Amino acid sequence: MNILENKHHIMLCELESAAPEVRDSVKLCFELLSAAAAINRACATRLARYNLSEGRFVIMLTLKNAGGKLSPLELATRLSITTGTVTGLLDGLQRAALIKRKTDPTDRRKLIITLTAQGKRVVDDVFVEHTAWISGMIQDLPPGQRQALAESIYCLSASQALDLATKAGR
Repeated sequence: MNILENKHHIMLCELESAAPEVRDSVKLCFELLSAAAAINRACATRLARYNLSEGRFVIMLTLKNAGGKLSPLELATRLSITTGTVTGLLDGLQRAALIKRKTDPTDRRKLIITLTAQGKRVVDDVFVEHTAWISGMIQDLPPGQRQALAESIYCLSASQALDLATKAGR
């Protein structure tokens, strides 16, 4: 089965004359990227059934875990995103009647974001379904493959090449 995206095939064609271990390593990395992209697309499709994106869903989970009340700045800080991004996500959630914006009673310049009753039901229902779906993808792997995958992901994430690329701004 070929899981590579077209852009990866194009790049691999440029490596036809490269050493087999280089080509195989690049292909394996592209397969990992393609699998992650496929998971992300499926995730987006599943969340879209509830008029949610991953960002909206994470905002709702963050609100729920914080007891249901946070300011836009607190959401942005906890999620490491800009306040502008938070505003856009909140706009969509408010249109869907999943959150409410209220003036902070102690500081009228601040807003407090709360989940509506419908928002609480949606986040709970979607969370149960979403985690079952994600878990199902991995549960089908035999324990040895799961362990090998976990170790491989850890090693890749800790790669010095990633650290150097991040520091160089590449």
